[in-house]
Amino acid sequence: MLIHDLPLGFMSEAVARQLGSFIGVFLEYDASMTQLGYKRIMRLKGRIDVRKPLKKKKKLTLPNGESIYVRFEYEKLTLFCFLCGKLRHGETFYPIRAHNPLQEYVFHWDISLRAQLRKILAW
Repeated sequence: MLIHDLPLGFMSEAVARQLGSFIGVFLEYDASMTQLGYKRIMRLKGRIDVRKPLKKKKKLTLPNGESIYVRFEYEKLTLFCFLCGKLRHGETFYPIRAHNPLQEYVFHWDISLRAQLRKILAW
């Protein structure tokens, strides 16, 4: 998983553990990202529950009281639904959509959750 838009003081294993636990189960922190020049991107391994929607972002409160959002991208992301955010099916096979095929639906997830750095960096 990649976490984007982190403030500079938040690049630590402790923060990685907290964010990994928010997404699912934290497994491992990759400290090499900052050494490679990725200053505001954190990389970690985790396990997610495929029965739940993918997390898109999280609100963080900075020490000065300001709030920011960090956003998540997932490496090795397979088929997922843009309607419900869950893995294992696409929006064309969404169960509710099968009952009402002509109804318009709002897509709350998009392809931006798929990480691109995986091609450059390997675990």
